[in-house]
Amino acid sequence: MSDADEALKKLFKSASELDGRTENEAETRHKVIDVVLHDILGWPRNRTSVEEHIRPGFADYVLKKSNGDDLLFIEAKRSGIFFTLPIAHNEHERFAYIGIQYLMSDANIKNAMQQVRTYCTDTGCEFAAITNGHEWIFFKTFERGKRWDSLRAFVIRKLDFFRDDYTKAYNSFSYIAITDNSALSALLTSAAPKDRAVYFGKTRIPSYSHTINANRLAAALRPVVNHYFGVIGDDDPEFMDRCYVSQRDYHQALEGMRALLQDSLTPYLSSFGVQQLEDTGKGGRLGGRLTKNIKKGRKGEVLVLFGGKGAGKSTFIKRLLHHSPPRWLRDHSIIAIIDLLKAPENTAVIRNTIWTNLVAQLDAENLLSDTRDTLLKTLFADRFEVASRQELAGLAKASEAYNSRLNDLVGQWKEDKSYCARRLVDYWKDREKGIIVVVDNTDQFSGPNQDFCFTSAQEIADELGCITLISMREERFYNSKIHGLLDAFQNAGFHISSPKPAEVFRKRLSYTIGILGNPDRAPTVINATHANIVASVKYLDIVNREFSSERSPLNQFLSACAHGDTRFSLDLFRSFLLSGYTNVDEMLDAGRWSFQIHQIIKPVMIPNRFFYDESISDIPNIYQLRYVRHSSHFTGLRILRKLSKEMDGSSVGYVPLSLLKAYFVETFNMLEDLTANLDILLKHGFIESSNRLDLYTDEVDALKITNYGFYMLRELSSQFTYLDLICTDTGIYEESVSNYLVEAARQEYKYFTEGIRLERVQLRLNRVERFIAYLREEEAREREAYSLNMPHEDMFTFSLTTAFNNEKLKVMASAARQRHRARRV
Repeated sequence: MSDADEALKKLFKSASELDGRTENEAETRHKVIDVVLHDILGWPRNRTSVEEHIRPGFADYVLKKSNGDDLLFIEAKRSGIFFTLPIAHNEHERFAYIGIQYLMSDANIKNAMQQVRTYCTDTGCEFAAITNGHEWIFFKTFERGKRWDSLRAFVIRKLDFFRDDYTKAYNSFSYIAITDNSALSALLTSAAPKDRAVYFGKTRIPSYSHTINANRLAAALRPVVNHYFGVIGDDDPEFMDRCYVSQRDYHQALEGMRALLQDSLTPYLSSFGVQQLEDTGKGGRLGGRLTKNIKKGRKGEVLVLFGGKGAGKSTFIKRLLHHSPPRWLRDHSIIAIIDLLKAPENTAVIRNTIWTNLVAQLDAENLLSDTRDTLLKTLFADRFEVASRQELAGLAKASEAYNSRLNDLVGQWKEDKSYCARRLVDYWKDREKGIIVVVDNTDQFSGPNQDFCFTSAQEIADELGCITLISMREERFYNSKIHGLLDAFQNAGFHISSPKPAEVFRKRLSYTIGILGNPDRAPTVINATHANIVASVKYLDIVNREFSSERSPLNQFLSACAHGDTRFSLDLFRSFLLSGYTNVDEMLDAGRWSFQIHQIIKPVMIPNRFFYDESISDIPNIYQLRYVRHSSHFTGLRILRKLSKEMDGSSVGYVPLSLLKAYFVETFNMLEDLTANLDILLKHGFIESSNRLDLYTDEVDALKITNYGFYMLRELSSQFTYLDLICTDTGIYEESVSNYLVEAARQEYKYFTEGIRLERVQLRLNRVERFIAYLREEEAREREAYSLNMPHEDMFTFSLTTAFNNEKLKVMASAARQRHRARRV
């Protein structure tokens, strides 16, 4: 038995004699305290002064510095003195941070602390404690710039602390910890702790990058899924007609929300006269504006179509102008859609791409490929007339020199793209057709190149006297507005909202199922055996049923993620359909399936990996420490909760960034951690800025929470599977906790490779329980450190613990059923 074990055994033997706490037991009480200080915490007796009398009362223990000055004063109260502490948050709480002002509501504690403080102030001793043998209260006696009673004390509620939390007790109060590591300063100073060591365990897990195979239908389905659950191409009119969602309003609201959240026009755009575009099937107001401009021959107008990332701007444009244009536009306009999706970040290349594609699409009758004589009569007559008087003057028309020179000139005129475009516009104008030029997919570029695209659109409108439509994201408008680029165009903007995700998935799944179920059409889109085609149809049909229910976890998850970004939700859905975590065979055997949230989180967060890695996952880790010096696991959730409280009964309010900053700086002194979390939340769409900037900069003005943010706050952040995935990729302040998570991950991987299921599930449950316990300790520490004074049930870890306790029985029961099925097979 170790010395510490012997000391603890001795401690609890002595403590058992004090259970009654009767009077006249001062000698025994001191025996208990002696055991704690000298035998458990290792205080040397030659550095501990005993029985130093002061007025009034007497000092029992003073730990001395090497120069003889007082370092820590402990007064052991005489028998019969009881401490009445504020009620514990739970029955298992052995220690807590409690404000001195709250402790002194008990007369015995108040008298003891005040007399100790008087002595310490006279002698310059910074740290003190009072104890009656069972309860211990450690505190600072003064701190510069702080009222003494506003400081916090570290309270040990019961002697069990020295046994059950031995490591913390030793690291906080042992002689070495106090003298060599300044443990009391770290424990009791009111300033927020900084530069705490952070341990990232994943770097010590050899198998962390292990990949997982796709499900057995993935090889057959991948081409189909990539095509029909991606961007609707310009070369598939049937796909466009059958799967385009024309109802643009975003109506998905999560259960329990008090207001409808929409991907809608922001106050910033609204202030510039931008109109919300309601798609009636013919382009709404934008379609009407284009038609009116062509009819009236308006020249040189630039229109802007705004929409968030993945909102469907390109698909809307293609459908409006190519697939289903209003009749008058179809008969009286020539459309040129210039797609810059694949253009590199180079202004010279971008310019050449724009004008080359513009000329190619304006040349709908292939005039530039016609004979030279026809070209000279139709397009190049003006320059030919000038050349006849200049470069060609004096040359015989039948001569080789004349023809050679004329061929050179025609070649040069063809290469002059802006000239060719002007001549083609005039050609169509003579035939009573107006020109509409679209510059699309500019939002992939950096800021300066997006500005260049806009000025190019303006140049096209000016030079050709045509209507130019450019699609942009709202944040680009904001940045460009600062530079004055869009001053003249504030009343020519239209905003498009993303469609309802469930409707997008239903249409596409039904369409795909119809094609694969048709024996004549299936071979054209899928290369698979008949059995796999039948299985694929059945699989997609099972999934399709999920989108008929608003309460379906799959529907709720993808809808929440899709706030304003349908393309992103389609990306997640493709991962889900093909992932090896999606149990295709079990679903096919059952014929029907009701997805549980844990069956969705893994295929979406880690579709082809065993371990979660935030840097390559589409779903971030809300508990990650994001600033190395001073950070909290709860900053992201605190931001979401703060924004969620701005909702009223009918709308969601934007919160000024200045107020959010003030709250986090004044309460937590965590400005850098706040901004790092805001950047992540904006990038992933959990929150939205009033000017739609999707990363944190000083230009962010105000913020609101999105559906996705509500989903993370109320659902995803407390799910067992989510916690199970992110815990191994979370920075941890406690080395022992990090070591535990590492070893658990190694063991889980071993169970996985050996096919041991039930034990693996139990290990995962234990790991999450330990992670939650760690988070609970961190939140309790912060609750006291920052005087949050919140009810216990309002703490994030209260919800985590409750949700976990409800879920773990279901998880084990499910694992047992799976093992039983495996044995039967």
